[in-house]
Amino acid sequence: MYKEIIATGIDGFLIKHEAFIEPHKTWFDRVIRLTGDKSLAQWKGRKDFFLGIDKAMKKIMPYTKEEQRLGKARKWYAEEIIAYLKEHPEAVYKDVENMLRKLKIRYALALITPSLQEYMPAILEAAGLSQVFDVIFVSKGNLPEEFTYKYREPIIYIAARNREIFAQAKELEIPCAYAAWDNFNREIADFVGNNAKSPDELKFLHQLETY
Repeated sequence: MYKEIIATGIDGFLIKHEAFIEPHKTWFDRVIRLTGDKSLAQWKGRKDFFLGIDKAMKKIMPYTKEEQRLGKARKWYAEEIIAYLKEHPEAVYKDVENMLRKLKIRYALALITPSLQEYMPAILEAAGLSQVFDVIFVSKGNLPEEFTYKYREPIIYIAARNREIFAQAKELEIPCAYAAWDNFNREIADFVGNNAKSPDELKFLHQLETY
């Protein structure tokens, strides 16, 4: 049966933002254990944490290419996310999960995200969400455009973060909704305009037009 597509993000929409932030801190705990360099702790919670990641990985893998070091760093980060989600099932917004499972009867659900491509299925499984999405689409490029080219245009894009992806969707005239219940961002709210302060305010999704 043909279904229209609802596309969403995950960070701050379906899974609390803290589930992606706290693992950054435990990632540094891991590399401190490996290197014995306690000074790496200074990078926890910093906006320029990536500089600390680069420093740590050069200590751990000094004779490998940058791509290999970054690949290993991403793998460890994904493992920390998975461990966090297993330990903190409350990190999942259950009301959003339940809403999506109901919508799945009528719509195809697509997760579009710019990161952690090879690890996203395992992350979703750790969160108990492996059966929610019909499509997982990851790209570092123009996500809405590339997704539309490969599949078709979604009837709406809903997310809680990343103004750039909202801008890309709006350029394609894809309707957007900002999920504003996790780390409210005024700039994104003003840009998107269609803001939901709680999952209840997304009930209109059940009445979207389909063809």
